[in-house]
Amino acid sequence: MVVDSVLRRQLPCVAFGQDCNGFFAVVSTQFKSLIIERLKVRREQQGMSAEQLDLRLRVANGWCLAFEEGVAFPNLSLLLAMSNELGMSYGQLFEGAPLVSPQEVERNLYFSEIDGGFRIHFNYSRHDAIYDLSGGTITEANGVVNCLRNGLSASHGRNQDRETVKLTAVADSFLLAMQLWPNANPSDIWWFLIYRAYCDALNHPPRDARLDHAQSWKRTSGWALEKIVVDHYSDFLRQHGIVISLASSEKKREIVNSLPIADRLEADKIDVVLEGDTPEGLRFFGVVHVKASFAERRTDDIHMSQLLKTAGYTTPLWTMDCKSSPSSEPVNRGELGSASGNRSAKRKDIEDEGYFTRCFSYNSNTQPSPNTLPADKRIYLADFQDPDDQFSNFIIQRWQNYYAL
Repeated sequence: MVVDSVLRRQLPCVAFGQDCNGFFAVVSTQFKSLIIERLKVRREQQGMSAEQLDLRLRVANGWCLAFEEGVAFPNLSLLLAMSNELGMSYGQLFEGAPLVSPQEVERNLYFSEIDGGFRIHFNYSRHDAIYDLSGGTITEANGVVNCLRNGLSASHGRNQDRETVKLTAVADSFLLAMQLWPNANPSDIWWFLIYRAYCDALNHPPRDARLDHAQSWKRTSGWALEKIVVDHYSDFLRQHGIVISLASSEKKREIVNSLPIADRLEADKIDVVLEGDTPEGLRFFGVVHVKASFAERRTDDIHMSQLLKTAGYTTPLWTMDCKSSPSSEPVNRGELGSASGNRSAKRKDIEDEGYFTRCFSYNSNTQPSPNTLPADKRIYLADFQDPDDQFSNFIIQRWQNYYAL
């Protein structure tokens, strides 16, 4: 098995300390084993139990044993505190320790080669998880992560804030992945690669080292998905007289204020705007509700979609339908559940209630709706192989029908 030399696994560890950004949490397994063995031998020589050392270090019971069993590794400050409690000088602790090269630095995401493709390794809760991708290479995978890393570190000028920089980096890296692996499940690439790489603190510039990247992802990824939709479909739809865009806050307010809808609509809940060319200029005819999963602002989307749909506007739901449970080989099954039998409430919102004018899932594991349902109450599968697809053709047809009225 060939293992990528740059992106290697980071074992579960105590959260990064403020000192050196947890430097010793990412060094090689050989280095860790030597250091921890020395501390264990010293502890046993002093007749101290692992539980007693836990107590002296003020950590929860079981941490020192976890270190000694190789399940976890302490950050720098805790490592030095252990040495101090055991009366071991730093020189004794590190004497003769192997040098660590950049190629040996471990990360929480790395790749290995398999027949016909590569394997993604990452931490998923308590599990060392894997996901296999056919038809790709480690070099390509590194290129995608480098695109994200370089984008996150890029200086885009004073007119762009950090959120714009981050969402652009996420969108660009995902679209590169789809260009390299057009047959891959888009939702899997989003969930098992882009998200995991984004949450690696060392892929971000030092100024962002202390941020909670998992929390940051929730905001950044939503905006990035909207940009992905626009970037992928914009040129093709423009050929058909349609503008799909990320409208400014001011433009969204103008749209809401101009609509013949008495009920209150919140402009900032609009994701992607749909407009068509007319002799008088661009004419608004709908919005695209863009979501990674159905749990995100579902109530707000349904309320707006119902009002817009009743007034004759187009309001499709565009989703990655991400959902998986922690395991060593997780499956991104989505949230929509079975298309028959005991259907989920989220599926019923679409198929029974018709809250949206169709739903498009970019998770190949999603079960599409049966053909017996009305077209506007169905869930369709889509991908990024070609912008001339079911989603874009639906938008084109809706604009033609709307303009003909």
